[in-house]
Amino acid sequence: MRTKCLVCIAGLVSACAVAEASKESVAVDMRNVDLHVSDDITLHVSRLQGHFVAVGRSSPLLDNKQSYTVDVDTGEIALDLDSLNQVMARSMGGDKSNLRKLRVWFNEDGTLGQSGVIDSKVNVPFRAKAVMSATGDGRIRVSTTSVTSGGVPLTPVMKVLGLHMDTLMKVAPGTGVVAEGNDIILDPSKLLPAPVVRGRVTAVRIVNNRLVETFGSSDPAPTTSGLSPNHIYWRHGELAFGKLTMADTDLELVDTDPEDPFDFSIDHWNEQLVAGYSKTMPNRGLKAHLPDYDDLRRAGTKTASASGATSSRSGGTGSGSGQSR
Repeated sequence: MRTKCLVCIAGLVSACAVAEASKESVAVDMRNVDLHVSDDITLHVSRLQGHFVAVGRSSPLLDNKQSYTVDVDTGEIALDLDSLNQVMARSMGGDKSNLRKLRVWFNEDGTLGQSGVIDSKVNVPFRAKAVMSATGDGRIRVSTTSVTSGGVPLTPVMKVLGLHMDTLMKVAPGTGVVAEGNDIILDPSKLLPAPVVRGRVTAVRIVNNRLVETFGSSDPAPTTSGLSPNHIYWRHGELAFGKLTMADTDLELVDTDPEDPFDFSIDHWNEQLVAGYSKTMPNRGLKAHLPDYDDLRRAGTKTASASGATSSRSGGTGSGSGQSR
């Protein structure tokens, strides 16, 4: 009898595990979104289609960016220069590499400029120029075309001595940066703070002072009809946010100011939700209209400044009244 009970329990556990593993992932569609993955790194998403995949729980929880990964099927995502420098500092700063004072910029000819100091037995300041391309396995290759130090070309000397960038530059494993000959290979899935963004990069280019990455096909996939021009839309599967869990998810976040990209913060999106309003649709889906995060942040700064000024004036009046008595 005991054996039969154990078999039944094992069967139930196995069935639950199979059911859990077979849960449908949550599809996501983004258009014209400035996505703040942290306070200092913004992804400019022209388009993205993919899935939110749960990590360590049965369904993604939007309030916990460690609880899901974003698997990109197709899309186009850009990094501005400030964000790119923050990404490189995050990946190669401190004891993660022997590069110090690393800075990157975009040249007018569409190449990437780099400068810094290689920390070795003799510190070597350098400036480099590189071209960027996608690797066959979907990462980003930064191919160095020229290197100078103190205005002196180092590329010919390095060739004569048989030196390459990977013999001079040391990078800790797991940072998303690998030196390979005179090239640097970047893995986007390891470069950014949570949530992890995974996908196959198929093209890289510099446009309008931004590094633009194409994931999957360069042709935009058809989007669901009836969506707003600037949006984040989740559908299917199970998605949790706040105190709610949505089954067969149908949730669209709508930009209340469609004249510019939808400015959305992963860390502060509840503030946007509180400042906006939501509407239940006839199909029982939910449409939430949110203000841009940047607008909220600017309004908050102005309010704080005005409050400080009022407090200062009040304090001055009180002091004057005390003196008159």
